[in-house]
Amino acid sequence: MLGLILPLVLIFLCGYVIWRAGDTFLEGSNYIGRNLKDGVKGATINAVASSMPELFIALFFLFFLKDVTGFSGGVGTSFGSVLFNSLIIPSTAVLGVLSKSKKNSVIVSRKIIIRDGFWLLLVEFVLIYFIQQGVISWVESLVLIVLYGLYVLYLFKTMKGGHDINYEEPFSDKDKVSFLSAFMILDLKRMIIRNQKLNTRTAWVVFVTSSLIIGFVCYFLVLACEWLGSETYTVSGFGELQGLGIPLLFVAIVFAAIGSSFPDTIISYKDAQKGNYDDAISNAYGSNIFNLCIALGVPLFLFTFLYGPIELTQEIVSLITSLSLWFFGLTAFSIFLYTRLGGVTRNQSLILITSYVIFILFIFWKAYNVEGVF
Repeated sequence: MLGLILPLVLIFLCGYVIWRAGDTFLEGSNYIGRNLKDGVKGATINAVASSMPELFIALFFLFFLKDVTGFSGGVGTSFGSVLFNSLIIPSTAVLGVLSKSKKNSVIVSRKIIIRDGFWLLLVEFVLIYFIQQGVISWVESLVLIVLYGLYVLYLFKTMKGGHDINYEEPFSDKDKVSFLSAFMILDLKRMIIRNQKLNTRTAWVVFVTSSLIIGFVCYFLVLACEWLGSETYTVSGFGELQGLGIPLLFVAIVFAAIGSSFPDTIISYKDAQKGNYDDAISNAYGSNIFNLCIALGVPLFLFTFLYGPIELTQEIVSLITSLSLWFFGLTAFSIFLYTRLGGVTRNQSLILITSYVIFILFIFWKAYNVEGVF
């Protein structure tokens, strides 16, 4: 039992630190990207800020575990985050708004959902196609990176309307706290620059420092996932312990994805509470596009450029392809519900959350019924 509790506790602690560091990262990136149009900010600044954990996790999976195993961990984290972001985050934001108001639904821009949904489905299709070819090289990775560049270019070319979102200092003089108080609640911004107000220089300091902290913590998240998926593993001071004994792909889909998606959930929830419904939804979809194109594409590009192509067996290709049908199908289903006339209701949100729970149950069933793939 200790073999399961130890990595799960470590994953929880990593998720908490990622959340707090993600808040700090977002403050710095918000200042740097201040005055962007609504919708664009959610799909770019917020999406990048909340998806930094997935980028570091994919890097560590590939360069720490190497080749096919590391690839499966990176893909599992990215795909798992896609579904968590699409099904759980917007639904949680909507339920939070409806629980504190007399509204029956939350109206979001169908244009934004269709826009980001189309790009997400396109990226998923391209990635699935690459996996089905059985070889991932720097060329395929570069295509994913270029796709994200085209997506961002399209955003800035088409989003001419909307309102400017001016940066607001999150606390006033009366909210100032000591370094010790900031440390106790892991308020990294106040720990880094104390009670100073942000300017361009300090915003970049906060941005870079919080990125490094997220990267450091993600190493332990990857390590915890490796422990959890192993049949047996050894930890200094604890001796030999037993894990779940399932492929890392399935562990990453569930635990690494959920642990790394805390920032996305908090950011979208806060945006929705402020009435920025478009940013709350576009952040989730924009994060998905960033996860697949950059958080997965950049580590794959670096790894394959340095060590050569990753060759996948037919069994691995078949397994990931079968799981990809869930990702593609549930993504399309979420887009359908979010774009229905009348807005997003409580029942629709609960349906999406239930869909995610069913998917997780399927993943655990599949994990114990797959042999000899990895």
